[in-house]
Amino acid sequence: MIINSEECRNIIGFERYHVSESGRVYRTEIGKKRSWRTKGRICINENKVHFRVQNGKLRQGQVSLTDTNGKLHNVGVATLVARVFGVIDKKMISNRQKISYKDYNKKNLHYTNLFITEKVYSNSKLNKKDIKHIKKYIKQGVSLRYISRIFCVSEMQINRIKTGENWGNGKRKIKAPKAPFEIKEVRMKKYIATFDRKKTVNGIRKRFTVKRNPKSPTDNLIIGIINGYKLSLKHTNITRAKKSVKTLNEYFFESKIKKEKNTLFNKKLS
Repeated sequence: MIINSEECRNIIGFERYHVSESGRVYRTEIGKKRSWRTKGRICINENKVHFRVQNGKLRQGQVSLTDTNGKLHNVGVATLVARVFGVIDKKMISNRQKISYKDYNKKNLHYTNLFITEKVYSNSKLNKKDIKHIKKYIKQGVSLRYISRIFCVSEMQINRIKTGENWGNGKRKIKAPKAPFEIKEVRMKKYIATFDRKKTVNGIRKRFTVKRNPKSPTDNLIIGIINGYKLSLKHTNITRAKKSVKTLNEYFFESKIKKEKNTLFNKKLS
């Protein structure tokens, strides 16, 4: 259909409307039953495109359309034009893609001005190439802290890439670790879950200590035996390792000794 000297095409899912090559949306109502006076005529009404400004930035133009069931939708006009005029081959754009404008003007909605690019998040310092290298390092067993220093991001960010939460499908590919035995305190439970564990004879208990490698100052190992498990965890910072050893011994050894002393004292009193 030609409207105002522009080619217009019908919008799939919104058959009452046509969109022009420059992004103007018209309600055409071709299939509507008409009286003898208006029979054969096409009623054309142009729908207004709204451009919203958010945080000082111009957002994508949107238009309100009703589908065949009479339900109202706010639809991005650039997406409509790109789909109808073949800029997008697929039915849907993936979550990592967006429609961009060649002249950087979001009000220029002509299909020749539109193209598809990958989304770049303002708080993200990584790109696809970086992610490929990070995943290779993770497979090789390189420490997350070392990888985070190479790419100048947090260790938590690298861990999320490892588990698949970031730069994945949004779901954890690696299940969250669980503590080998019951611990009431949530923080301690999560911390113990990160330890490597080996089963030992029940009843053997050994306080947590730090084993240092004299050749490499960042190669430290926290070791302890409790509840039938030998627990070990690599640590690069010796001061933090000593602090964690102190808290571990206070929680698993000193608190229990205090409890035993209190029970003995109470028995003597009784």
